[in-house]
Amino acid sequence: MTKTPPRRALLVMLPLALPITAALAEDRPTPASAAPAATAPADLTIPDVVVHAEKREEKAQDAPISITAATAEALTNNAVHDSLTLSQAIPGLQAETTSGSTNPRYRIRGIGTNDFSANMIPAVGVSEDDVFLDAGSAQGVPIYDLNHVEVLRGPQGTLQGKNTTAGTINYYNNRPTPKFEAYSKTTVGDRSRLGEEAGISGPLVEDKVLGRFSFTDQGYGGQYHDFFRNKSVGGQRYWDMRGQLEFLPTDDLNVLLKVHTGNNRTDVPLRHVGLLPGGLDAQGYAQPPGSNILANNGSGESSNRRSGISLTTNYHLQSDWKLTNIFAYESSKFNIFSDDDASPAPLNYEENIGGRSNVISNEIRFASPDTNPVRFIGGLYYLNNETNSYSQQPLYSPVNFGVDGNAYNFNINTRDLAVFSSLAVDLTDRLTLTAGGRLTDEKRSANGEAWSYITNTASPMDPSNRNLTYINTATATYINPSTGLPIAGPALSTSGVHDSEDLTLRYKVTPDDSVYLRYARGFRTGNYNTYVATASDFALFDPEILTDYEAGIKTLLWNGRLQLNVSAFHYNYQNMQVTILQNTGTTTTNAASAVSDGFEFEGKVRPVENLTATFGATYQNAHYVSFTNASGPYPINQGNPIDLSGQPFERAPKISANLGATLHVPVSFGSFDLNTEWRYTSRYRFQAWSDATNVTAAAFLATPEAQALIHNSFSQGDLLLGNFRLAYRTEDQKTELAAWVHNVTDRAYNTNAFGMFFNRSITQYPGQRRAFGLELTQKF
Repeated sequence: MTKTPPRRALLVMLPLALPITAALAEDRPTPASAAPAATAPADLTIPDVVVHAEKREEKAQDAPISITAATAEALTNNAVHDSLTLSQAIPGLQAETTSGSTNPRYRIRGIGTNDFSANMIPAVGVSEDDVFLDAGSAQGVPIYDLNHVEVLRGPQGTLQGKNTTAGTINYYNNRPTPKFEAYSKTTVGDRSRLGEEAGISGPLVEDKVLGRFSFTDQGYGGQYHDFFRNKSVGGQRYWDMRGQLEFLPTDDLNVLLKVHTGNNRTDVPLRHVGLLPGGLDAQGYAQPPGSNILANNGSGESSNRRSGISLTTNYHLQSDWKLTNIFAYESSKFNIFSDDDASPAPLNYEENIGGRSNVISNEIRFASPDTNPVRFIGGLYYLNNETNSYSQQPLYSPVNFGVDGNAYNFNINTRDLAVFSSLAVDLTDRLTLTAGGRLTDEKRSANGEAWSYITNTASPMDPSNRNLTYINTATATYINPSTGLPIAGPALSTSGVHDSEDLTLRYKVTPDDSVYLRYARGFRTGNYNTYVATASDFALFDPEILTDYEAGIKTLLWNGRLQLNVSAFHYNYQNMQVTILQNTGTTTTNAASAVSDGFEFEGKVRPVENLTATFGATYQNAHYVSFTNASGPYPINQGNPIDLSGQPFERAPKISANLGATLHVPVSFGSFDLNTEWRYTSRYRFQAWSDATNVTAAAFLATPEAQALIHNSFSQGDLLLGNFRLAYRTEDQKTELAAWVHNVTDRAYNTNAFGMFFNRSITQYPGQRRAFGLELTQKF
């Protein structure tokens, strides 16, 4: 991809300067002859957000951790409308997917996963209203009727649990209210965009039972034209609803019952890149010109359904200690159709991938009073996750590739028992030491089978006509399809006790300024690789361990008008899990060691009463220290291991930055708010091996032209994306009419790519292009 020239970037950022300049001009003193009557000075202090990062309510500026907290209003101004666009508002957060917003994969500080199977193990934990969403397919949380979101960076194992080595994203929805309130939001826009969101809340039994119900129903057409099927692709339609009942039987007891369900369908666009001269692939097809032109003869429909119920009980004991119990059941199911070769060529390399997860969890914890000089939080956690993962691939047979099909169906069962505690001690009025730890006893088992089947052209996804079952765990069958000989399979159950711990020292320089040092160690659990193309792909990989050394400063300057937070970190990885897509199937291996060094800063500034600017940036140098046995698609190094030692992580841009501004303009009949947000990321690659030069590639990839094509197609160059929003509010603040534009420069970019080297082609996932719309919000 082409880089954004610095001059062009400055021109694009110029609109930010216009409202700032205007506002500063308005703030200059008027001549004495025109001086208005004296008025009370405006409060220009930056407001803070109350967060739950340490399972207690505290201001984000007081939490000794790198955290970004964003209110629902801030997310709206940042053009955040689903789980994928959340990164627009959060420095250092990356979000992408191969299945629309139904199955997002997050990265924080460059740490995440490339796995896309139903039993993937995320490195970024996601919770909704303090319910940990263990299944990756449940993490596509729809954003509506939201109070705020918290993004915590670095290992969070003590209080958040396993699989949070990169950090956590914690969503908190609006709760039932003691007074009646309601709202509605209607959205219309280009490409037949139409959406409705509404919520109602209030008392059902005075002082005893409160209720809240909210829903969203959103849809829009695709931005890309598939000329082969003569239809638009890239559209989305989703709905979700949430009901809450809050019971207040006594002053000391609070019980919240929440039920939610929803469905999401996305038509995922795919673009073809031919690797042969003239842009051709092995079947003689070349992608037609045009950045929004595609041609697929297979479906790209991705669907996800998630439902759940939770019961949260809080009881205040007579000693002012607090007992909390959170029970939850979450069920999620996803299904993806993919036209892998992204072309209308006769050999249609397509597949269907999916799975379902049913997760039961329960957390019980005790917390001492917040005002004590010694504060304790501790408890027990239980989780049971039953996940099914399946696929049908009509032309991917390991016996007769290109003619027959491949299929698998595996079940992965996980049971966790954990005990955790965190102790904070005020050593002096200014100095606080916090120590925490968690022990997790985990048991995991697997069963299932994989087979080759004779493809029925009338029903290519029907895998019932088998010609070889090469994996059957029930009969201990593991056969190499190439030779027909038996091989050894993995252990079908595994167990172990894993520890997480953290130690934080915070010093309050002033009531508004603090510095902290933090040590944290967390783990991401081992798992089974189930996206298989041969018997050896079904393997068990080890847990990874991340140790974080971090220092930070949090401060309020300029009489509270400037909020500035700075942190620096050093990550030390052991057995880092790396998932690499092969010609077909994936392998997840453990890199011997890896490190990441970086720093970040973010803040807000309010130079004048009606202008607020936000800013943030992350720099990271993340690379493998020792990774000599990395796998890769066969043509990259002709089947030999690749030494990736010294290579940077995939999807880890060295620099990412956010910049935004909101100008508030009061008028006699209400007010206007002009908001603009911009995000920059430096170049990053999609696959671990795509920048490696110490390889002996197959002949068709060995030319300088082919190597340059690999380098560019498997990466995203410097990228600058921006949004604008103009909103009018009535004097009573009950009605808002807003117009918005996303990706105002209509920048073309890609979010992912994978190799179809047997077809001499690459398949890319294009990103969202420019979109615009109108929103009408009414409060009652």
